[in-house]
Amino acid sequence: MSRDAVDRREPELPRPLSPQRLGAIRKRLLQWYEAHEQPFPWRTAADPYAALVAAVCAQQTQMSRVLQIYDRWMAAFPTIQDLAAASDAEALRVWDRAGYPRRALYLHRTASIVCERYGGSLPRSPDELLALPGVGPFTAAIVLSFGFGIDAAAIDTNIVRVLGRALFGDLQPIRDTPAADIRWAAERLLPDKQAQRWNPALMDFGAAVCASRPKCAQCALATLCAAYPRFADGEEAPTARTQQPFRGSHRELRGLVVSQLRTGEEAVKRAVATRRVARAASVKQSRVTLALDSLIEDGLVHMCGDKLYLGSGD
Repeated sequence: MSRDAVDRREPELPRPLSPQRLGAIRKRLLQWYEAHEQPFPWRTAADPYAALVAAVCAQQTQMSRVLQIYDRWMAAFPTIQDLAAASDAEALRVWDRAGYPRRALYLHRTASIVCERYGGSLPRSPDELLALPGVGPFTAAIVLSFGFGIDAAAIDTNIVRVLGRALFGDLQPIRDTPAADIRWAAERLLPDKQAQRWNPALMDFGAAVCASRPKCAQCALATLCAAYPRFADGEEAPTARTQQPFRGSHRELRGLVVSQLRTGEEAVKRAVATRRVARAASVKQSRVTLALDSLIEDGLVHMCGDKLYLGSGD
C-alpha cells in the first residue's frame, strides 16, 4: 500500500494530526532515541539474515532475553547457509529453552527455502518475505528496514501502545484501538528513509516509557499525546488480557518433552517420556499424550519404532 493510499483512509482522531504535530512527534521520538539508543548488533549490521533471526527471537519474548538467544544462534549458525546445512534437531538444540520452539523450525525451514529458491539471499520483496515460514508483517518489516534499509513500518505491542495512546487517546490500545487504525498511524508517522532508526525508536520508547504503566512524567510526547490528559486525571490503563498459568499447561508439557530429548539421551522411549513428564508436572499421562501428539504433528519430535527423537526426522 502506498503512502498516498494510506493517507486517504484517515480515521477520526481526538486531536488532528496536523503537519506541525506530525513533525513534532517524529522529532521528539528521534531525539529521545539519540539519547537512549541500545547497541543491538542486528540494528546496524545491514544484514538481512541477522535481522530475520533477531525478529524471530523477539516474537513473544522480552528484549532482555532476545540478545542471549540471538548471540547463541548466530554463534552456531553465522550464515543462512550454515543454518540450511544443519538439521532441524540441531536448530532445536541451539534454541534451547527460549520458548515457542516452533520459531527454531521456522528459521530452519526459511533458511532451506532461501538457499534453494533465492540463492542464499533473503528476498527484498515484502510479498516474498511474507510467504516464508514464520514471517509475519512485523518480521518482514524488521528485515526490510534493518537488513535492506527499505522503509517499512514495524508494529509490535510496544508500538501499538505508543500509537494508540498518542494519536487515539486509548489507555489500553492493544485492546481498544482497531488494528487498521494502528496500521494507518504506523504508515503515516514513518519518516522517509529513516525506518532503520524510527522503528527501534518507537519500540524502545514503548518498552521504557510508554509501558503498561506509563511513565508520563518522563514522556517526551506528553504535550502531544491524546491520552496524557486522561492519565494526568488519574485514570489507569486496564489489564490487556489475563495470563494463563504456565504450570501444568499444555505449553509446559510440550516443553518438558522437548527438554528430555534436547538434553538427555539421543532417543527416549515414548512410554518412558510420558511417565516422566506426567510425574514432573503432576498431571495425568493422557494429557502428556496429547502434548506429545501435537509435538509430532508440528514436526518438533518424531518417532522411530517406540522411541522419540528431536526434530522432524526429514
